[in-house]
Amino acid sequence: MISLRIRAALSAVALALLTATPAGAAPLPDSHLTLRVVATGTDAPVAAAELLCHPAGGSHPQAPSACGALDLAGGNFNQLKGRTGVFCNDLYAPVTATADGLWAGMPVHWQQTFANSCGLHTRTDPVFRF
Repeated sequence: MISLRIRAALSAVALALLTATPAGAAPLPDSHLTLRVVATGTDAPVAAAELLCHPAGGSHPQAPSACGALDLAGGNFNQLKGRTGVFCNDLYAPVTATADGLWAGMPVHWQQTFANSCGLHTRTDPVFRF
């Protein structure tokens, strides 16, 4: 009986050693996205952020919330819930949002143009809120 416990313990230790991250090396993020917003027609950059998820980080000021929203959407930017009950004016100042990188190891190349920044934020909040 003791030998079985010792074997099980040794197996657990061996498995932990084989799967451990080397000292000083950080695990690579599961998802890494470059998010950009540009003024449509001028290509003048409005804003940009790096979003890392699993764990949340990068230069995005609301990384945990943005990662959570993308998790709920299954990484599909077209399925983001955004915000409801927000009224946007009819000012036409188009902006184009892009997302490039990896989500859960799968390539992402997404782009959509919105009538104005309010429309962008209403549809994609908090992912493009930076």
